[in-house]
Amino acid sequence: MSTSTIVRLPRPIGQGAPLHSQVYEHLWTALIVGDLPPGTRLKDGDWATRLGISRTPVREAFRKLVQDGALDPQDSVGFRVHAFTSVEVLGLYRCRAALEALVAEEAAADQSPGLLSELAANIAAAQHALDVTDLDALQRLNGGFHLILLDASRNPHLRRLLEQTGRSVRMARGQVLRRATADAALREDYRRSLQPVVDDHRALHQAVTAGDRVRAASLMHKHLLETARDMTLLLRTEDASMNAPPPPR
Repeated sequence: MSTSTIVRLPRPIGQGAPLHSQVYEHLWTALIVGDLPPGTRLKDGDWATRLGISRTPVREAFRKLVQDGALDPQDSVGFRVHAFTSVEVLGLYRCRAALEALVAEEAAADQSPGLLSELAANIAAAQHALDVTDLDALQRLNGGFHLILLDASRNPHLRRLLEQTGRSVRMARGQVLRRATADAALREDYRRSLQPVVDDHRALHQAVTAGDRVRAASLMHKHLLETARDMTLLLRTEDASMNAPPPPR
């Protein structure tokens, strides 16, 4: 994929934060939203020319993205966007499940009417989005549900840890969902997997309403592991279809 298709930086390069941080943040955004699909080749010289800066900050941004697992070194001057495997997706979600179980446990201690009504409104909107098959809206609402709980936990250490893994999770999830929704059969499999997600959120809402910290933590852990299972099944189904022998002529 040509880098000319990538969206422009939100503000001119060179203003505000250090150059390498601006390039790093911009590339992460492009990776998460899918402007840089898996396998896309990147060269520091091309990006330096595109952004009108020297190669040094671009190289530094690329090195950080390699450390994050978002880019793979290709040769002495190139990189490719990492394609997440089913094993990697499961590993990411196991980390997320452990952290967010603690988020749910701490959020269940906050039974404020504002929290409970915000969760209820999110679930109602998610159910509507699912009913009308607005999968993009549903994905945003599902992410929002988890952010509501994170805000309620009021734990800056948890937030920092989740931010460290969150970008990789969103990038991996985006790769899986874009691959699944591009295929009609996989898209339907994905759509069917979403009602249990909304139902899990309802159960979590009930546990938080009851102030049941143990149940909230258990439900969240199970919910995210089941989400990972569904995502890896989509990956394996697609891989199997791609590797299947052609039908007899």
